[in-house]
Amino acid sequence: MASRLELLQKRFVDSAFGKVDAAFVRSIEGGGKLTAAEAAGVYRDGYPARLSEALGETFEACWRVLGDEDFLKACKIYARTVPSVSHNLSDYGSSFPVFLQKRFKKDAPFIKDLAVLEWSFKEIFHAVPHSGLTPKSLSAVVKKDSVLIFGNTVRMLNLNHSVHDLWKRNRDDSTPLREADWKNPQHVLLYKGGGTQVFSSVIAAPEASALSSLMSGLPLSQALAASDALDEAAARNLFTFISNAGLVTEVR
Repeated sequence: MASRLELLQKRFVDSAFGKVDAAFVRSIEGGGKLTAAEAAGVYRDGYPARLSEALGETFEACWRVLGDEDFLKACKIYARTVPSVSHNLSDYGSSFPVFLQKRFKKDAPFIKDLAVLEWSFKEIFHAVPHSGLTPKSLSAVVKKDSVLIFGNTVRMLNLNHSVHDLWKRNRDDSTPLREADWKNPQHVLLYKGGGTQVFSSVIAAPEASALSSLMSGLPLSQALAASDALDEAAARNLFTFISNAGLVTEVR
């Protein structure tokens, strides 16, 4: 059975997102010149607006691509149907990429991938940087059957559309998008290099396959062999990149 506090919290949430609950209004007092009903109305109008604002801060590129009218309308609908479950508004919007895909799949087939990229960037940006092994330390302990443990701020995104350039696009660039700009699959690596800056790199398919295998826990030799198109030179270059970027925190 719900406690009095839990019941009050539920009535508050219901009033903030839908029709103001009369029982909730009777249980509160207005502030200043506001009546209790007017005070409840402030939250009803303001809270969804703040959630929409949080979405706009996270999904700036999606906003730019979709335009003010479509994006803000989508935010408003999402905010009124998906409540926040965290005290931190930067955590809000994990399911927004799927919501955007369903709403704009016909006009912007790439929108989910773009939103996933933005959400992943936000998560890494707010994460505590990992401490990666130096190239010298990594080379000294790695063997063919080694399993590489990657840092918590390393994310490999295997996307169905090429959205990296759309994400990086200057916000003042109003050049119309063409299908050729986004139609091909793309592999994007996001990571922190030990500091606060988040780096992004578009990875070729063979290297992305090997890197994904390594990150899944496959031993080094097996991960490299699993990528048929990865030749010896490319494998060496990939390992050099992993080393220099400080992506690995431990070798087992």
